[in-house]
Amino acid sequence: MDHGTGKTTIIKTVIELYKNQGKKVVLCAPTGRAAKRMTETTNEEAKTLHRLLEIGKIEDEDKYKSVNTEVTPLDADVVIVDEMSMVDLFLMNHLMKSLYQGTKLVLVGDSDQLPSVGPGSILKDLINSERITTIRLNKIFRQAAQSKIILNSHRVNEGDLFLNKEESDKKDLKEDFFFIKELSQDKILQQVISLCNGRLQNYGDYNFFKNIQVITPTKKGMLGTKELNITLQKYLNPKQENLKEKQIGDTVFRVNDRVMQIKNNYDISWEKQNPDFEIGTGVFNGELGTIEKIDDEEKNIKIRFDDKKLVWYEYSELDQIELAYSITIHKAQGSEFDVVIMVMPQSSTMLLTRNLLYTGMTRAKQMLIIIANNNIVEFMIQNADTKKRNTGLEEKIKNLL
Repeated sequence: MDHGTGKTTIIKTVIELYKNQGKKVVLCAPTGRAAKRMTETTNEEAKTLHRLLEIGKIEDEDKYKSVNTEVTPLDADVVIVDEMSMVDLFLMNHLMKSLYQGTKLVLVGDSDQLPSVGPGSILKDLINSERITTIRLNKIFRQAAQSKIILNSHRVNEGDLFLNKEESDKKDLKEDFFFIKELSQDKILQQVISLCNGRLQNYGDYNFFKNIQVITPTKKGMLGTKELNITLQKYLNPKQENLKEKQIGDTVFRVNDRVMQIKNNYDISWEKQNPDFEIGTGVFNGELGTIEKIDDEEKNIKIRFDDKKLVWYEYSELDQIELAYSITIHKAQGSEFDVVIMVMPQSSTMLLTRNLLYTGMTRAKQMLIIIANNNIVEFMIQNADTKKRNTGLEEKIKNLL
């Protein structure tokens, strides 16, 4: 299911149709970020699969990886799962065990994105078996068809290079996609710094801390998340005498830093102050926020997440938090950002794949800027032989049905 093809509209319509028949519809997604986005786009509550099946507490332990884990049966007539490409074999097994006979299951996803981190390639196998009713959305609607981001994402997915200037001019497209060709890592880095540090304000209301995200395939090297985070923090949120900071290992956390939760924590408490006071528990892997206060006396820091949750972390809990000026494309999957700056350094060919490039490109809502050596981008577009996963699921489904 491709970008700009009406996925959200269809999910909303399916919900409405079943609700009108008095049916109970349950929405879920594999990650906290994806569930949150599903809630925002449908105005219906969506949960993470872990929370829905109540297997959250054991997520980091081996029990989650066991096929015999007890799961809570789901009281639902219809279950809709979004971002299905991220669901692995174990999670799918738990989900299937939780369904009563007669419950309808609607799986929504894009099998051209990165496969799940865990084993299996569930969505691909289900589709390839040709035994499950499958509808492919491949028509780009009018509004989306004027976007270079969306047209170029589709081209990449089909193995074609980005639109050239003549093609763009002919179609009178939105200027929402820029490919900056640079050969050296130093030059790429300078471009990233200047784009994040005010250069984009000439194009619109773009401010790094409000709506710009840097993404990269790798954690290592000058253009990996580790180094990029340190460099961008230095330029965008430098040390100030009057602002507190706290060092944990190699990382210095400062007030106003962009940060990301990197584990599912189902127990941590939060509160929201507007419009009504609300309290709850749980912050999930991939959720982004901003440090508001560092308190040496209480030994804790206060983070306001993008959905307005306020959370206090003890200093001892800061291993769950990372700087997020730059995040990996894997971590960005299931999220969208107004402006995406994507760098593509020379790294292992296992990472430089077509579906990684496509997944990164489809994170951008209003503007996408790719900064890379042209040869690397061309290599990625051609490199469609992602590491093949050996699974028997497709054959088993064919034999069963």
